[in-house]
Amino acid sequence: MGLFDRLAAPARRGSAMTEDDLRPTSRPVNPVPDVDAEDSELEESVREHLARLTAAAEADVESLSPEEFDAALTSRLVSAERMDSTGLGFSYAGRFADHVHEVLTLDLPTAVVTLPDSRVEETGRRVSALVDRGRTNLLHQLETSPVDVEVVGDGRRSAFTVTGPSPYTASFARFLNDAVYRWLPDADTHAGIVFALPHRHAIVLQTCATPTQTRDALEFVPALAQSMYLEDPGALSRHTYHWLDRQITCLTEEDGNGGLTIRPTPFLENIIGFSGGRRAG
Repeated sequence: MGLFDRLAAPARRGSAMTEDDLRPTSRPVNPVPDVDAEDSELEESVREHLARLTAAAEADVESLSPEEFDAALTSRLVSAERMDSTGLGFSYAGRFADHVHEVLTLDLPTAVVTLPDSRVEETGRRVSALVDRGRTNLLHQLETSPVDVEVVGDGRRSAFTVTGPSPYTASFARFLNDAVYRWLPDADTHAGIVFALPHRHAIVLQTCATPTQTRDALEFVPALAQSMYLEDPGALSRHTYHWLDRQITCLTEEDGNGGLTIRPTPFLENIIGFSGGRRAG
């Protein structure tokens, strides 16, 4: 399910729903690019395998009952750049952070099918209602999906990695404050959390309760995230962010050499007592 992620159909926001409201229309689902996996260099045998998964996903979508459609509908965080490059249109998608958008998917046995505008509109339902349902199902995945929480360090600095088999693992950042309390119950998040979403199966994070933690967050999280971003075919974002009071600020910007420069916020600068930008990694 995590290997092959596809784009399929959209939906809208809203209120109470009837059975007719819940039923997706039966229209063929055309194969479309994956929004968070690079496949331009796949071997022909792998392409054939993905084509078979495409056919299976199409059959699954068309056979869904209203209840099954709602049970499969799941919010997901994806690369804004890759999503835009498909040309399919995701005007309903919400902005989670710079470079990362929130879309709707169907979590099916054979594939994760991402829903573009055309499918959302065909449901005849409000996007807000579908998003609410998708987030509820994502929260359920957060509560039930296994993850490994590890401390990763280089001898001087450290951060936490949260990894899991679910292709929605990175999307758990949608509920980051709640998730951190689940994974790190003793964490002090009063000064926020620096985090990154290098690929769909991972979150890198460090809290900012002390100057040492904040320095690790600004120096080690971006470096570790970039390394993980390059290692996984489901790459999501190179960037690093600060979550504070449910507000998300991007801390990195691209430089002229293809790298990233860290730009701490004044809030974080005050904690550790420095200003200015520094190169990530």
